[in-house]
Amino acid sequence: MGDSKERARRIAEKLAAEAVKYPDERAEILLEAAGQWAMAGEPDRALRIYDDVIARDGGEDAQFATAERISLLTELGRTAEADEELARLGRARVHPGPAELVAEMLEEQGRLEEALTWFNIACRDIVADGGEAELFVRPGLRGRSRVRRALGLPADALDQRAEDRRSDLAGLMERAAQPAPPGAGSFFVRSDVDRAFAEGLVHGTVPADAPSYFRDVERGWRASCDEAGASKLRVLPTRVDDLLEYAEARGRDPKDEQTRADHLMDRIGEGARTLAWPPERNAPCWCGSGRKYKKCCGSPGGR
Repeated sequence: MGDSKERARRIAEKLAAEAVKYPDERAEILLEAAGQWAMAGEPDRALRIYDDVIARDGGEDAQFATAERISLLTELGRTAEADEELARLGRARVHPGPAELVAEMLEEQGRLEEALTWFNIACRDIVADGGEAELFVRPGLRGRSRVRRALGLPADALDQRAEDRRSDLAGLMERAAQPAPPGAGSFFVRSDVDRAFAEGLVHGTVPADAPSYFRDVERGWRASCDEAGASKLRVLPTRVDDLLEYAEARGRDPKDEQTRADHLMDRIGEGARTLAWPPERNAPCWCGSGRKYKKCCGSPGGR
């Protein structure tokens, strides 16, 4: 436990420095830092960061900070304060991401009627404009349907539209002349990320560190699924040494995208261990942080 807290503390300190270095991403980086301080056993420090983001940034970032603050206060047993913050947030026009975060927290607490209210807020834009394109991939919509079922409510028009959309896409995939292989992706394990940067195996991620790397990988997988109309991937935890050995044995460049793709498919074909992505919301995050997926790479703020 002590090692994990010390690691979280180091990550939080590094993120604080990056927030200064990259002011355009300040709020997002600070929210990650606050989560690490909470993991390090310093919740008061995390709360101060949330207060700072709320005071200085405004808009959606401030609402994400408020949602995270409510969640932390609840975990600390300060439920009266959490409920006051929740009531105050509810009086604003809340963006979908923060609303979804609050809804999931309330669902986890068994406050299902309140959770449904917040899932409705998270899906308000779909209801307003008919957003068919988002019906298949919107996590808040799945949460809304899940809570409605738990409350014993019949499927409504939005539930049915989402289900019809899923069925249509599944039918298209089944009718494809050449069935595509299962969607797959790969990522460097946390202990190898720094070396992957040093070997030039990661491109385009700024700053060059593990939190930014895993955030970019998560976003890339989401974009790929959105484009393909899919909802699941099998992902391969990759070690730098294994990729380098694979490339050397075949006279290939390990930095080349095709080499990475061939390595992925060959290893899967050999029966290498893969992970299901995305994991369940309350399951450990795929990135190896030790946090729940919904509080880590799966948080609305990290998408």
